[in-house]
Amino acid sequence: MPAAKPRVREDLAVVEIDGEAVVYDERTNDIHHLNPTAAIVFSLCDGSATVKEFSADIASAFNAPLDEVDRQVRALVREFRKNGLFEERAGTKPSSGRPKVADDADHRRDGQERERSIR
Repeated sequence: MPAAKPRVREDLAVVEIDGEAVVYDERTNDIHHLNPTAAIVFSLCDGSATVKEFSADIASAFNAPLDEVDRQVRALVREFRKNGLFEERAGTKPSSGRPKVADDADHRRDGQERERSIR
């Protein structure tokens, strides 16, 4: 089986501000705040490359150790996947409802929207 090429859902609203990104998911009313590093990784999740491939590109661009960059990129990709930000892969079941919330970084706005910081 070929390596997965993560692809961000097309229905997400994304606004980039000063190198950071704010992602709004209308399906769940979640707002995700991405720091500059997470925003770079998020922008590379366009379905054209594997995590290994864009980890190597990032490591090269920032002259950083590949093993550390790869570990951090994989952690971000897992977080994006956990939060339902990727297109479903062929042969997988759609997620059932909202992603689970596991930390105190969530804030309710007007009782509906949820904000998450991904760092």
